[in-house]
Amino acid sequence: MTETAFEVPAEPPVRPRVSPIAPCFLAWLVPGLGHAWLGRRGRAAAFFLVVLATFVLGIASGGASTVIDGQQPLSYLAVVDNLAMGPFDGIARRMTLGELVYRLPDPEGNPRRQEILSRVRDRVRIPTYEYGSTFLLTAGLMNLLLILDAFDIASGRKD
Repeated sequence: MTETAFEVPAEPPVRPRVSPIAPCFLAWLVPGLGHAWLGRRGRAAAFFLVVLATFVLGIASGGASTVIDGQQPLSYLAVVDNLAMGPFDGIARRMTLGELVYRLPDPEGNPRRQEILSRVRDRVRIPTYEYGSTFLLTAGLMNLLLILDAFDIASGRKD
């Protein structure tokens, strides 16, 4: 009679937990940078390229960043989504609206409001405006997911 030895399964290596603040901030600053900081360089490069390509397609297709309009409650969500792109949102606002503007001024007769609305109307007349704006919103949502993924990896919830 031969004895069989039962092997005890090896425990997976324990990754040291790090504060998720730094990788989340870095992921917001530049898409994929949080993953690079966590040692996931291949993922970081792929994420950066995908989000950047989506962002560039949005700008090239005539999309525009969203501004908050008190009469449009969903515009608040769209602006938060745009802000998820970090400094890239500032670049998009400068390129599409001409300045860093996040909210339409309140009085209807305000000349600054009319100027901003004129720029937005000029963008809306571009045939591919809706596609471009959707690409910009998608880039923001993807980067938001990358920030959450970096948080999960840093806090040890995910490998």
